Amino acid sequence: MKTLLTFVLLVTSTSSFSQSIFPGLSPKGRIEQTIGLTNITVDYERPAARGRKVFGELVKYEKLWRTGAGNCTKITFSKPVIINNIKINQGTYSLFTIPNAKEWTVILNSDTSLYGIASYDERKDLLRFKAKPQSTNRFYESLTIDIDVVPNNAVVYIAWEKTQISFQVETETDKVVNDFIQQNLFTDKSTDPDEYSTAAEYYFFLNRDLDRALMLIDKAIKMKNESWYYRQKIDILEKQMKYKEAIDCATLAISLDQKRTEWDLKTKQQSEEEYKKRIEFFKSKLKK
Repeated sequence: MKTLLTFVLLVTSTSSFSQSIFPGLSPKGRIEQTIGLTNITVDYERPAARGRKVFGELVKYEKLWRTGAGNCTKITFSKPVIINNIKINQGTYSLFTIPNAKEWTVILNSDTSLYGIASYDERKDLLRFKAKPQSTNRFYESLTIDIDVVPNNAVVYIAWEKTQISFQVETETDKVVNDFIQQNLFTDKSTDPDEYSTAAEYYFFLNRDLDRALMLIDKAIKMKNESWYYRQKIDILEKQMKYKEAIDCATLAISLDQKRTEWDLKTKQQSEEEYKKRIEFFKSKLKK
């Protein structure tokens, strides 16, 4: 009985020691990114090259690949997205690929319980599309999945060794924002000047619909005589190259700031100096 107990303790101790001291060969990886109003998360296991040739040998061409190791790679969207002109509902999906030297097939499948590809069912595919592999300057020792932010949309990159593919993910952010602006701001339903200001800033930083941005910031100024709103308006006018209007706006802002009772003299002087520098810059543009 004593010998059996010693053996059990030895096995348990060895097993516990093995699990705690030896690292996994394909550690878990996660990339999570907010894109506009949508969160995109990828969970995957990251195999390493370890001196092996990856594509064409370790990962066979024309064969289904789990795009990772161990459990299937999973991609999650917190809101509906569009991939390759197909709408994908919010949720979690498995991500498979079929690599080839000249063209990959990228697959989204509804079964997220898979380990490996043995139980993969093509009938559960939601989407299949093609992606061109590109050669990279950097050598990726481990499989790497990354998400780049393209204003309110995303590009997903899959790279290993010196090969990389990518695909775009479009969110509904722009539609949601534009619908809100159209329904609440251009109809004057909103009484919050900051909403008009934020909407103007949205168009400004996307360098899109600057006339709309100007209309929105004018609405904000009409509601509240806020110094920041004038600065926004000047920025928009500058981007539109309306330098004369920008000078007029800056001159008005100086006059208004000097009357502010909540500002001390030093703050008023700093504000005036900033506006005057911009006025001189706009004048130089008008002379050209």
